[in-house]
Amino acid sequence: MSLMEDMLKLNRVDAQLRGLRKRLDSAARYAEAQHRQLEDVAQRLEELRSRKRHVQARIGNLEAEGARLDEQLEKYRADLNSSVTNKQYTAVLTELNTVKAERSKIDDAILVEMEQIEEADAEIKAVTEQMAERSKMCDVAEAQLEERRAEVGARLAELERERSEAAEAIPPHDLAVFNEMARVYEGEAMAPLEEIDRRHREYACGACNMHVPFEQVVSLMSPSAELVRCPACNRILYIQEELRGALTPK
Repeated sequence: MSLMEDMLKLNRVDAQLRGLRKRLDSAARYAEAQHRQLEDVAQRLEELRSRKRHVQARIGNLEAEGARLDEQLEKYRADLNSSVTNKQYTAVLTELNTVKAERSKIDDAILVEMEQIEEADAEIKAVTEQMAERSKMCDVAEAQLEERRAEVGARLAELERERSEAAEAIPPHDLAVFNEMARVYEGEAMAPLEEIDRRHREYACGACNMHVPFEQVVSLMSPSAELVRCPACNRILYIQEELRGALTPK
């Protein structure tokens, strides 16, 4: 086979291989995205639980302070009952009322914190349900990925062997050009020559539609032609058999 025939064979196998890899990569990216979203939800759940623990700790501190004030109240009530003078009674009553006011503030603060606990519990419940749904979606995505691997695995290995064999027939320099263009254009390393106007010898690259000089068209017609590249996009040009037949002198 000629260099161009070998190159076209490599191009066909490479296109099939990339197509299968894209299908597999698409399923893998989807599964990865589902796992990332699950991790985000899990992080949100942990943040809510952490916030609830902090609120519970504050409630514990408030309750401890309340218990201490309750002890003071009991002491002042006892002192109030044992007061023997009006002055002593008034002084103890003032202290008692001050502590009762502080105790009331503690109760109000505990109520506020308890409301935050209720809000956190509601959010935790909602996020827990969301996490369960995300977990199911992760399972589905993983199952789809495994199914895709099983579906294309054997064919993928076969195409990789075919591509390796096809690449061996290409000179190293030309293969490097092909691989570079395949990388730049995501598998579209080659482009057909398009005829615009035969009478005026107008031809264009089938990929970027830019003008191709007729001298390059002549080079493509040669059976032993070296690689001919589009002067605009640098893709490797090839001439289709129908056009080759039309241009070949009878």
